[in-house]
Amino acid sequence: MTLRIFLAAAAAAFGLAAVGPVLAQTPKDPLPEAPGKDVVVRVCTSCHDATQFAFARLTPEEWDNEVTKMEGAGADMTAEEHAAIAAYLAKTFPKAAAADAKAPMGQ
Repeated sequence: MTLRIFLAAAAAAFGLAAVGPVLAQTPKDPLPEAPGKDVVVRVCTSCHDATQFAFARLTPEEWDNEVTKMEGAGADMTAEEHAAIAAYLAKTFPKAAAADAKAPMGQ
């Protein structure tokens, strides 16, 4: 009887040990590696979850306007950090060109 309990406990412990690392994994980082990512993480994710802006698609001017708006709302950044954030977001999450948006699928 005690052997059964021991084996059941060992099997449960082994199962938890095997599943634990899978449960502890974080989801894929929505921010690709590129110059300026560190500034975006430090400045922008102090208030926002990265997924809030990682799926937006804006023109460089629109991204600059968004960064300016966040600065006005209290985001603490230097002029150099402002430029780095706007450049990173514009390069990483660009708005599709009008021709690309109108092209039929598969072409």
